[in-house]
Amino acid sequence: MSRKRTRTGFDRLEFRRDRRYPVPPLIARIADRDYPCINWSLGGFLIQAGDLGLGVGDGVAGSLHMPDTGTSCAFVAEAVWTEREGGEVGAKFTELAATALELLDRYMAHWIKRSRR
Repeated sequence: MSRKRTRTGFDRLEFRRDRRYPVPPLIARIADRDYPCINWSLGGFLIQAGDLGLGVGDGVAGSLHMPDTGTSCAFVAEAVWTEREGGEVGAKFTELAATALELLDRYMAHWIKRSRR
């Protein structure tokens, strides 16, 4: 018996579990500095943060900020991908605030409603 895999990405060749969103914009605040997310999902985020000096396997803690809503939530993540040239860091969440999923879901709904005006 084979299991059918449900894809949630936009790309037909996308095999990630969680869909990546370039919008709405999300800000990762790490060490009192804001890093706009290039893209994000419920599993993690991608930021341009070469100045943090993170390597694969390094842990990082901070908060996610949702512009225009005044809401945020705490996270702990692990760097799973880095690019030295562009300074990009991809991280997966290892701990996410209990309310984070609800907040991110409401933020997405707020963004969609706002963009339809």
